Amino acid sequence: MLDAASLVISTVDADRDPEAQLLIRSGYVSLRRIADYFGLQFDEDPRPDDPISVTREEYDAAYDEMAAAGVRLRADRDQAWRDFAGWRVNYDAVLIALAGYTLAPTAPWSGDRAVPWHRPPLRRRR
Repeated sequence: MLDAASLVISTVDADRDPEAQLLIRSGYVSLRRIADYFGLQFDEDPRPDDPISVTREEYDAAYDEMAAAGVRLRADRDQAWRDFAGWRVNYDAVLIALAGYTLAPTAPWSGDRAVPWHRPPLRRRR
């Protein structure tokens, strides 16, 4: 849901959606509180241009898929990417860390990423 809201705000050619902005804010605050509980470290004030785990190529594929589906998109794809990354950076590292910590199933843009404090999967004893 956080990525969907981030895509709506950054990429879809429409008026600003305060509900999507609220969703992102409440989502990353919640994720950060959970991360605090488990003692996971994260940057509490990331810069909008800090790196994120979603690549530009992955974003472009999503942009192209939305365009093919007839969604009206912002013409300036580079700015839309920067805006998307600026929203995603607020929850990116925490999302990835919690996905690893909880052994969440592999999923595009989340569970299949690695960060330095990503907990490796548990192995069964033989």
